[in-house]
Amino acid sequence: MTALHWNVLLIYGFFLVIATFLAFARRWLRPNGTGESVWRKYPLYIFINLCFVAAGWLPPNWHALTILLGLLGAFASWEISNALRLPSLAFCFAAVTFTGIVLADFFPIEIWLKAWLALTLVLFSMGTLTRKPEDYPSFAFVIAGCLVYLPICLTTYIWIQQNDPAGFRAAFLYLVIATNDAFAQIIGQSFGRRQLAPQVSPAKTVEGAIGGLLFAVAMAVALGQSIGMTHITAGMIGFTIGLAGLIGDLTASMWKRALGKRNYSAMLGAQGGVMDRFDGLIFAAPVFYLLITIAV
Repeated sequence: MTALHWNVLLIYGFFLVIATFLAFARRWLRPNGTGESVWRKYPLYIFINLCFVAAGWLPPNWHALTILLGLLGAFASWEISNALRLPSLAFCFAAVTFTGIVLADFFPIEIWLKAWLALTLVLFSMGTLTRKPEDYPSFAFVIAGCLVYLPICLTTYIWIQQNDPAGFRAAFLYLVIATNDAFAQIIGQSFGRRQLAPQVSPAKTVEGAIGGLLFAVAMAVALGQSIGMTHITAGMIGFTIGLAGLIGDLTASMWKRALGKRNYSAMLGAQGGVMDRFDGLIFAAPVFYLLITIAV
């Protein structure tokens, strides 16, 4: 590991200390409040963060990040299929989602996009020919979520690493979104008074969303040097992808409310399901990819 790798880890550790202090302070600020789940989430949260950063830093020919993203997509696809009461298709769609994401690491973008488009059209056609009208909405939603939304969003994460084999852009994206998520919850539970979107996600507050975005910007500024950006540019990108993460979180929550679900699954214990944990990252990945390939 180089000095730059250690610098990123030290920055992450510093923000982790701040989050821990705020989590303890919450007990003093709101001794009778809820939020114990922060502590139940903490160990797994840190472990997942380190796994993603390490996977991005490993040599690209190890395909560690690709496999990790493929598994993320497969589990999320499985959750969506089951949430739509299509358990018989869950394994099939999980396998197709995993394969589609992983293959993006082995084929040029142009070839992958053509194959992905052809597969999507074929599956929509099969659904039209084999499904009853009353069953088709759920089937179409599964295709849209598992074979359009997840592969496109997670594949852009692979392309981000391909554009920076050292993995610092991949680490930047993940740590900014993880910071946004963690501090939004901690600050919301400590200081939150006004609900952000009560009909979509009652637990989210305006104060939490603002706090999460501010710390996401701070993390982005701190990590800006690792991806060769000025503090101002890194801060602007941090704010943008932090906002995208919030929108992704609310989007996944909207789907849950429409399906009558509290969580997509209990796969990650206190953190809920894969879609509950990574909804912000999934939505923010293509936004960051567009920013670094077009705007920067």
